[in-house]
Amino acid sequence: MIQTLALPLLADAEIVVVGGGPSGFAAALAAARNGGEVLLLEQTTMLGGLGTAGLVPMFAPVSDGERMIYGGIFEEINLEMCRRMGIEPWQDHWQAINPEILKRLLDEMAEAAGIRFVFGAKVCEAEVENGRINAVLVATSMGLKRVTGRRFIDGTGDALLAALAGAGFEFGDEGGHTMSPTLCTQFSNIDFEAAAVAGRAGASDREIWRKMTEAGTAPFQEYHFVCMKPVSKASASGNLGHVYGIDTLDEFELTRGYVEGRKIAKMLEDFYRNHVPGFQKAELLATASLLGVRETRRIIGEYRMTVADYEARAVFEDEIGRCCYPIDIHSGSTDAEEQKRVEEVLNRTRFKRGESYGIPYRAMIPEKLANLLVPGRALSADRAIQSSLRVMPPCFVTGQAAGVAATLAGTDFREVDTVVLRSRLREMGAYFK
Repeated sequence: MIQTLALPLLADAEIVVVGGGPSGFAAALAAARNGGEVLLLEQTTMLGGLGTAGLVPMFAPVSDGERMIYGGIFEEINLEMCRRMGIEPWQDHWQAINPEILKRLLDEMAEAAGIRFVFGAKVCEAEVENGRINAVLVATSMGLKRVTGRRFIDGTGDALLAALAGAGFEFGDEGGHTMSPTLCTQFSNIDFEAAAVAGRAGASDREIWRKMTEAGTAPFQEYHFVCMKPVSKASASGNLGHVYGIDTLDEFELTRGYVEGRKIAKMLEDFYRNHVPGFQKAELLATASLLGVRETRRIIGEYRMTVADYEARAVFEDEIGRCCYPIDIHSGSTDAEEQKRVEEVLNRTRFKRGESYGIPYRAMIPEKLANLLVPGRALSADRAIQSSLRVMPPCFVTGQAAGVAATLAGTDFREVDTVVLRSRLREMGAYFK
């Protein structure tokens, strides 16, 4: 953390959003649509985060089984993406993502809203004075530059800006271990009709993998087999395989995550081609350019969400959205029993139709900083409820609220009138109790 540095000025903005993934994009769009002057800094070459660069195959459940609870920006994106994909939205299922369609859609929405956005811009330091961020330092292809602003939103997922600015945070479990990441994949030349027939006969990819794992013949030990999701008539994306035992905030271990992830992807291609009906001619087209990180920092905020809030289906006076995804803590190790518990807990904690819990505005406000909000998977929460909040639809929801709040805030985000904030969010289509 530094105070001043003589560097070229890249830009100045009223509202600076760091990170263009689900929470950052939603924050930038909501702020711009509500009259804010917005600059969005994204380290990759596209908006959308894990939904695009990360090749995550689907949005987690988009409804509580009775209604679309992630209303507003996420609902708008989901419905338009489905229209362009030529499919009906799955109101109570996991919605497949076509990453190329989603990339173009988000570009168009950002441009239409008048957002200034910069790709290849990695925030690497913050200038802080008396609990306020005055500027961020950004590494670009043209060198290190400075961005000044009045209000900031950290949509990095890792609470990177918050940490650089001196915010307190928690990391992983009690021993500092985190959920294992996944390098997602994209496959082509799949016969989905043959795969469906085999699946109905008990020979789905998941069932075949389970039997091979139990027999000790699987390519690697993996008791938590996630999913392969169709993207088009003959292609699919896979959220498959975990890279165990790495700290993705360590530069060398993060690098190893990509290398190991690509090795795993090849093993999965061989598994599908050799063992799964309908995949005999499948080809691995791509691995993601962004590692699918599930967990790193969680800020210490004005309110810390806990598993008790999840269990109580909590309602808050400053509620800015709701979430219905179950507790989903992926294993951090190769321990077989730990891996097996993942789906046991997920199934045991799954809500009934129509159930959800609220997300309070205060959970996005880091202690000791006046002009920063942290939406998305790094907001203030214990590890259990973070494993529910980390998926993309609630990240869009918290980002949306952060963006609107940034247009209402004065010198301190704690002074935002949450009655007005909730009213604005309702007008945008947000859902809360």
